[in-house]
Amino acid sequence: MEHTLALIIHLMCAIIFLGFVFADIMVLPVIKKVVDEETYQNIMNAISSRARMIFPLSVLILVLSGGFMFSKYINSELGVFNSSLQIFLLIKVILALVIVAGIIYSLSRKILKKQAHPIMKHFHKIVLLLGICIVILAKLMFVA
Repeated sequence: MEHTLALIIHLMCAIIFLGFVFADIMVLPVIKKVVDEETYQNIMNAISSRARMIFPLSVLILVLSGGFMFSKYINSELGVFNSSLQIFLLIKVILALVIVAGIIYSLSRKILKKQAHPIMKHFHKIVLLLGICIVILAKLMFVA
């Protein structure tokens, strides 16, 4: 039962996380084209203030619930590389850790008030691509 609850929580947080990133890449740029700059900045400020409250918590819960579920399929009894499920799961974890590392880097640069590396301008695009790969791997894990 705990695993099912962790799975539901994990999926809800993944929807919030990827939904935010998807909106930032696909929806918000369109808004910028149809409203004036001041209105656009007001919209972005409203979205950003809400996102700052929801986004970090959803990422933290996503990582914690994922770690909990990870322990069901990879542990001292089951091994690490004994099945295709475990291999796909490890690939998912590596991709997720890339995303988490990028988030930590981005937040640390903001806290330190330093300029981030230029590649971070494309970070949400990278996150969306990695997130889609993680979702596909999650489905393939149980059929391959």
